[in-house]
Amino acid sequence: MAARLCEVTNVAGMASGKSSGKTLGVAVLGTGRIGGSYIDVVKQTKGAAIRAVAEPREEQVAPLKMKHKDVEFVADYKEVLARKDVDIVIGTLPHWLHKQAAIDAARAGKHIYIEKPLAVTLAECDEMLAAAKKAGVKLMTAHTQRYYPAVARAKEIIDSGDLGGLVMIYDYWHKPYQPETRPKWMLDRKLGGGMGQMDGTHQIDRTLWIGGNDVYSVSAKVGAITHPELPCDDTAMVFLRFKSGLAASLARIAWDKGATEYGADYFLTKGMIRMRIAYGRGPTQKTGVWVGDTPQGDWKEVPVKTNNSLLDEFQAFVDAIARGDADTPVPQMHGRNVMEVLEAAEKSSELGREVIIGK
Repeated sequence: MAARLCEVTNVAGMASGKSSGKTLGVAVLGTGRIGGSYIDVVKQTKGAAIRAVAEPREEQVAPLKMKHKDVEFVADYKEVLARKDVDIVIGTLPHWLHKQAAIDAARAGKHIYIEKPLAVTLAECDEMLAAAKKAGVKLMTAHTQRYYPAVARAKEIIDSGDLGGLVMIYDYWHKPYQPETRPKWMLDRKLGGGMGQMDGTHQIDRTLWIGGNDVYSVSAKVGAITHPELPCDDTAMVFLRFKSGLAASLARIAWDKGATEYGADYFLTKGMIRMRIAYGRGPTQKTGVWVGDTPQGDWKEVPVKTNNSLLDEFQAFVDAIARGDADTPVPQMHGRNVMEVLEAAEKSSELGREVIIGK
């Protein structure tokens, strides 16, 4: 294996922090499970300044108001969209609210940075992208995991060619379900709930980013196994065929009793890569990347840097807007591509057959 595989390198695609000099005004729409974190992210982003946060739930924003006394909080996000000092909105709303908020923001002339998934359905994705294109603004889905150092390091090694060509991917996420801790909308697929939207979109994003965005067909079994009484999925096995010849399996289950495993295995013509992301606080949880490229079959750990993935991705977005780039760091069509694969998996499971999408 070439020596460079053992070097610690920057996250692939990480932003430089350079901008055109103009400070872009940012508003955060929603302060749910992750929304409050974006206030700190914007404050740390070069070339950006937080202008306002829109959140109607007073109990949700009360502690944030105490922490961020320099930030204006409003109840109605349309009030934020009317402000001339806001150039970018960050959408951290429940999935079923993504479409209307993005369309309203586009019509107001704001660039849109929205937490994954892009929308609840593929049709909604198309409406949102069309609105952004018509308004001349950018709409990017924040698929943050490609900014995770372990994920980016695995891709870097694969792209180097030192381990030959990529043959197969096995990506998995086995985790505790804990439905009692989740908002009700997260337990209803029609509102964007279910583990396909929550976790499956992360897995699809990683697989498309690393394996290539040329999925030809999808075969899947999707179901509610752990909690069959809920109108959403908790379990799936998905098989992807790529035009390039690559094959990928994506497995996930949200269990009541089980063990946590989160990561992926990549099989190449001259070796293998094991990527893991720590999830929870169990003693076996560790983030890292390991390479197997010897006849003895030993794993060798590759050093991986730490970073703030939320900050790095948003910084990259702000830089792209400031430079006037033709596309966004996560391509604008990528969120749609992820949803296309997810919907194909659901359709395949319903029909009991392979679904062709890459015609």
